[in-house]
Amino acid sequence: MLKLDLHIHSKYSGDGTGSPKDIIKTLKNRGLHGMSITDHNSVQGSLKALEVAPKDKDFIVIPGQEISTRDGHIIALGIKKNIEKQLTIEETVERIIDLNGIPIVVHLFRNMSGIKKNNLKKIYTRLSAIEVFNSCSVPKSNLKSAKISKELNLGGTGGSDSHVTEFVGYGYTLVDTTDYSIDSVLSQINKKKTWGEGEVLPLSYRQDRMVKSIKQFFQRGFKRI
Repeated sequence: MLKLDLHIHSKYSGDGTGSPKDIIKTLKNRGLHGMSITDHNSVQGSLKALEVAPKDKDFIVIPGQEISTRDGHIIALGIKKNIEKQLTIEETVERIIDLNGIPIVVHLFRNMSGIKKNNLKKIYTRLSAIEVFNSCSVPKSNLKSAKISKELNLGGTGGSDSHVTEFVGYGYTLVDTTDYSIDSVLSQINKKKTWGEGEVLPLSYRQDRMVKSIKQFFQRGFKRI
């Protein structure tokens, strides 16, 4: 069984602080087997992580990106090319699939950045999984996401959604394989055989993130990231 944090922000995200090298080191120290850096609207952090990843083949780095659609955020796993923001959720999903990536709906019910249930209904037949555990979300929200995933016969993923190195690995995806390859992990996600677990980040950190997000929203001229 592999444990992978599939939702991490680095310093290349604009609102993150950790370097890919430090993130990898922290995750390995916590006993995780891999990750995806999913910076906002950029694959740069993921590509850097692939460069600095250990060569001993016991840690997986899956390239990824968190994309800001018109309807909310969605993650693309397995892509190495930026997908433009502010497309519709349907257009974004098709772009991800065209690049042989896997679309993952994240923090479904989050204000401002979750796509919400109605938009999920538009695309769920093109999905294999949604994020069922996010360490920055409240437990009730994660439980609702998990329930919907099961109702729609989808798999699940988990991630910390941490923007600082200190808290990476708090959320993770369980993958029932011992094959340390990107293709194997992505195949398990496509087969709907993964699930997300973990622990919620400290309330003080989540409150600080909320305040910072609101400030950045005003600084951007009332535009979502």
